[in-house]
Amino acid sequence: MYKYNSYHKIVVIFLVIFWAIFNFSQRNNDGLYYENGQIKRTGTTKKSLNEGVWTWYYEDGTVQMQGEFHIGKREGVWKQYDNKGDLTTTSTYLHNELNGLHIVYDTTGKETTRLIYQNDQIIK
Repeated sequence: MYKYNSYHKIVVIFLVIFWAIFNFSQRNNDGLYYENGQIKRTGTTKKSLNEGVWTWYYEDGTVQMQGEFHIGKREGVWKQYDNKGDLTTTSTYLHNELNGLHIVYDTTGKETTRLIYQNDQIIK
């Protein structure tokens, strides 16, 4: 008489689990590179939250923006650059809100606007 062997179910379950882990672990890199192979951003995560210094790049590799995260929130001075690499703005963040000085620069690097923020609101 034929005896049914269910070991194939266990093997299939392990294969599905392995495939899911592999597939979903690779998703963090989706959109990480431009079509020309240049990286779009660099930074680390801790417990799925952005942590430490992060940098975003234009397609030619020029820095676009740089700042620091702490537990997924923007902290400290963040800088933005135009596609030539010239500084366009600096902003100060505390707990993911503008808090402190925000400066805008023109194409020659001259300061054009200076604002002071508190909890994302302009106070001066």
